[in-house]
Amino acid sequence: MKKAWLGRLVLSALMTGAFALGVQAQEKTTVGDDLTGFVPLFDGKTLDGWRKLTEYSGDKGKWTVEDGAITGDQYPAGEGGLLVTEKTYSNYEIYTEVKAHWPLDSGLFLRVQGNVLSYQVTLDYRNEGEIGAIYIPGGGDFGMHNCLGMSYWNPYDYNKLRVRIENQPPHIQVWLNGHQITDYQHGKPLDGKTVVPESGYIGVQVHPGENWGPESKVQFRKMLIKEL
Repeated sequence: MKKAWLGRLVLSALMTGAFALGVQAQEKTTVGDDLTGFVPLFDGKTLDGWRKLTEYSGDKGKWTVEDGAITGDQYPAGEGGLLVTEKTYSNYEIYTEVKAHWPLDSGLFLRVQGNVLSYQVTLDYRNEGEIGAIYIPGGGDFGMHNCLGMSYWNPYDYNKLRVRIENQPPHIQVWLNGHQITDYQHGKPLDGKTVVPESGYIGVQVHPGENWGPESKVQFRKMLIKEL
């Protein structure tokens, strides 16, 4: 009888501890709206400070400013490309608000090189698409998949996207509408070389091909950055 009581006591303590750890983990996966120290990457009116990554995709893809947002669409039909910052960045946190019209394939690109080698936070709002996966264009396919990101995506309005990249090889974290959906650590390849250089452009994408509807467009507003 005494052993049974002790067993229930230990079980209760373990459950309490597990609950407390669960609460702490949940608290760590959320982020507030504090943007202290952030500065604009986009003035809300023009594409000053941005350019097409013409060395990779030529003059393809259409980028305009609509309703205070960088707006991307395919142009000519079926063709896309990247719009990137004129300045390069290494370690930083970026905040933006994203709205996508179903279906489309887009993304936020980090440490972009002229040949598009980079880290992509996927914003694939389509059938079989993923929100918040890490893809490495030109560097070996997916770093990680994300089957949960879409569950935090608001299909009707702008989504608050916060991305942090630091160190080399990088640690990349992504929060969507306040919830952490990605925590990715890129490991070192066997030859000791990193896949993507430590510094590069920041980019947004219009993907070419069929994963883009005739009325689709992607919009990024309130593009802010805090260098670390």
